[in-house]
Amino acid sequence: MTRTLIHADPARTVMHGNRLHALVTRIAARDRAAFRTLYAFQAMRVWRDAIRLVPPLDARAVTRSTFVEIWHLAGHHLGHEVCETCAWITSVTARHVEARIRAADGEPAREDGHDQHTYCELVTLLGTGRATVRTAPGTFSRVGDLAA
Repeated sequence: MTRTLIHADPARTVMHGNRLHALVTRIAARDRAAFRTLYAFQAMRVWRDAIRLVPPLDARAVTRSTFVEIWHLAGHHLGHEVCETCAWITSVTARHVEARIRAADGEPAREDGHDQHTYCELVTLLGTGRATVRTAPGTFSRVGDLAA
């Protein structure tokens, strides 16, 4: 069975490139409000990309891992073109999806608590469970509910 990897939509990349790049620049400076904003606007897209190829629990883990990696690597992305930010997020997602697919195809599953560690790190980065972030037009969710 051939699986299609995730590809960035060029129109979306151009439209959101400047805003995403500005957020990643702020995240590189360890701005948690910018991280929450990026998470609020991109988490559903990352999850939708992942759910096409892996089961729901794996898609959730991929989403968490993607954003934790974005937090840690944002500073390394700053030298790239503005329009590449969406593609970068997509490639980080694709790499985590591929790892999940390989694990499901016979490689040993992680038993080291990595998913739980990633969950805890993401919750810490997003802030307290009482904080709210915008998850859709006119929709706000508690951070604690998003990461659970």
